[in-house]
Amino acid sequence: MTPIIQNGCIPVFVDVDLETHNVNVDLVEAAITPNTRAIMIAHSLGNPFDVIRISELCKAHDLYLIEDCCDAFGASVLMPDGSEKGVGTFGDLATLSFYPAHHITMGEGGAILMNSIRLARICESFRDWGRDCYCAPGKDNTCGKRFDWQLGDLPDGYDHKYIYSHIGYNLKVSDMQAAVGLSQLGKLDDFVEIRRKNFIGLTERMKRAGLDEYYHLPQPTPGTNPSWFGFLLTIRDGVPLLRRDVTAALEDQRVGTRMLFAGNLIRQPAFARANYRVSGPLDVTDKVMADAFWIGVWPGLSGDHLDYMVDTLAKVTKNQLQSAKVAIE
Repeated sequence: MTPIIQNGCIPVFVDVDLETHNVNVDLVEAAITPNTRAIMIAHSLGNPFDVIRISELCKAHDLYLIEDCCDAFGASVLMPDGSEKGVGTFGDLATLSFYPAHHITMGEGGAILMNSIRLARICESFRDWGRDCYCAPGKDNTCGKRFDWQLGDLPDGYDHKYIYSHIGYNLKVSDMQAAVGLSQLGKLDDFVEIRRKNFIGLTERMKRAGLDEYYHLPQPTPGTNPSWFGFLLTIRDGVPLLRRDVTAALEDQRVGTRMLFAGNLIRQPAFARANYRVSGPLDVTDKVMADAFWIGVWPGLSGDHLDYMVDTLAKVTKNQLQSAKVAIE
């Protein structure tokens, strides 16, 4: 949302699905107007949204599609012909994050993916202070007319290396970060496979413990192979549990928890004066914001770790339910 607002555009919010935690595609379609220019959606916690339908919407309405793959590196979608296609390859642009908690890391930063020289030049310009020059580092006069340009109100022949066509940023990664990223890239397939294994392990343990009676367990979007970033649990309606109490008790027992990031963004203080539009109610979004939390599927977790996490959650849930019963009685 932030870069959309920073660039003078108006974000439009629609609700999500409770089981997959991804955008409700029917609501996206209803939100499109003649003013719509792009659809930008995240594959939530590594679980792909229905990117086939969203792609069809974008083509039908001549919209750009930007896939936020920051949590979903390595996820794929089953195509009608039986093949699999990776997330990030459907849209005009896709983003990745290399923050320490993500599938691979460079310590910080991320990447933008595209299959268009035109879009690549635009993105690189924004990355490199907004420069119009597209020479690679250490190269000069790639265009063959370095001193023959006349853009804006600049003098004729002003050095193209110092012409700025955008209000840009300085977002280049260091060589050290790139080296770390490349070394991690070779481990990605193993990391993704272990995350999937840990997700299945948590699901099986949760069901054996009967925890699905109290929590919605996350479900893969049909026809996808997620690259799970976390395991999201949402307290079911009518279950007398408070998310705050559950997560505090888990943290006391050294089971780390996280919210689904910022939750309903329009309720965040930072965006109280932001210019945005909401299409339809955000009831499920509010439900997730109030009652959901996630635990990890990090590749370093062993079976013993998973046992401890689920056993601890079962004990915490039982204790909280007993406390609620006593309070009611």
